[in-house]
Amino acid sequence: MAHSSPKLLSENVPCTPSSAGSFDIGVILGDCGIEPTVERHNAAADAISWPLIDYSSCPPTDDQIAINRWLTHAPLAGKRILHVGAGNSSLASLLADKVGALVAVTVSVDELRHAQMLDLPGYTPLLMNKHGEAFANAFDARSFDYIVDNNLSSFACCQKHFERYFAAIAEALAEDGVILTHWLGMRWVLDVGVDDVEPAWLLDERKLRTIATAFGLRLDSDGDVFFMRHADRSSGS
Repeated sequence: MAHSSPKLLSENVPCTPSSAGSFDIGVILGDCGIEPTVERHNAAADAISWPLIDYSSCPPTDDQIAINRWLTHAPLAGKRILHVGAGNSSLASLLADKVGALVAVTVSVDELRHAQMLDLPGYTPLLMNKHGEAFANAFDARSFDYIVDNNLSSFACCQKHFERYFAAIAEALAEDGVILTHWLGMRWVLDVGVDDVEPAWLLDERKLRTIATAFGLRLDSDGDVFFMRHADRSSGS
């Protein structure tokens, strides 16, 4: 199968939040004042004994398994997937040879190395923080048919940087594309005593719908898997 990767860091349309991308779900901190980097959560990871950002040697989580299962029944030929949070690259291992291209981002050097060692066809792992400026400008508009993020707001540092991230994925989503997330990830935020995330970032269906609507997306669900699509698509598509 021939693989064509989405363009990275070249001739890109910048993805920045606009007034249309503002929303209110009760978050207090508007701007943390710190540009997010891949080292952003290292201190929190060092403070605990269980994996926080490196899942390279862990089995896929229940929410990842559910999303993987849904995607195996979706149209895949020639499709382009962005996986935010590579983990152990279970999604790429399952689908890389069935799709047109699969890009994964991670803040974990070990996850990146693991992904690179797999040497899967059409699989491009990248080291970057999804809330950072580099991610916001990394991809061309309408680059991906599926965007997967199990933990949409679990590591949100502030409203400004989350809005920048969500603007980026909404812009990168193809006209008939789908953003996928899961209830389990929606209901968890970083809370380990170091760099904790505001409880307001715990998402439910109402909050996620509020965010989606702000970025011109509509929300649907199938059990615990949630989907966001461009709102201007017909409801039957």
